[in-house]
Amino acid sequence: MKLRHEDLRWCLRLLPKPVFELLKERPKKLAVAGGFIRSAITGEKISDIDLFSESKDAAEAAARKLAVGRSRIETDNAYTVFGNLKYTVQFIHRWAYDCPEDILPSFDFTIARAAFWYDDEKWLTLCDEDFYSDLAAKRLVYCCPDRNEDAGGSMLRVLKFYQKGYRIPLDSLGSVIARLVSGVKLDEITAHEETELQMAKVLTGLLREVDPNIDPTHVAHMPAKDDENIVNE
Repeated sequence: MKLRHEDLRWCLRLLPKPVFELLKERPKKLAVAGGFIRSAITGEKISDIDLFSESKDAAEAAARKLAVGRSRIETDNAYTVFGNLKYTVQFIHRWAYDCPEDILPSFDFTIARAAFWYDDEKWLTLCDEDFYSDLAAKRLVYCCPDRNEDAGGSMLRVLKFYQKGYRIPLDSLGSVIARLVSGVKLDEITAHEETELQMAKVLTGLLREVDPNIDPTHVAHMPAKDDENIVNE
């Protein structure tokens, strides 16, 4: 399934000019996918643009080109470029793809499964068959992707989407929880009356590993009890 023509045109209009030109210079070598497209279509605030390529070297080369006169940092997932652009731009290197068509199956929710790229003389697009219906309903459907990811990543995204008014079906929530629990080393949890407490601490640790600063000012994410390890800086 493809993005609607008017949605593609709107996404292209919102791209910073240097990013637009970089995509046209590298046909089928770079693709925009994920949250930028969703936010552009729904009118949500755009936080960043994720670009995907066929290798880490290709991602680094593209990031270097865009970073001329700007700032660039490297994280475990991406090369991030910011400064003198409308949005932060991330060149994802943790996941690489032989072709843009391979990108969508690695995304965890249907509302993130959309991509576009430049190919020779035209722009091409792809999206999940349920992309538009789930986006319209603000429905968070989990796709159980087979990819190398942090166990708690999808659970944290559920929290972020809930803050934006999205809701998740129970079967999808169960699958997200299963992905989180899969990261627990059960043989390291001692069986006694506080087993549940140990499990809770382990799961919290998995979430913090993904994003230790997950919206820390939001009251919904503050510890329910006083945490003696909290230090004001």
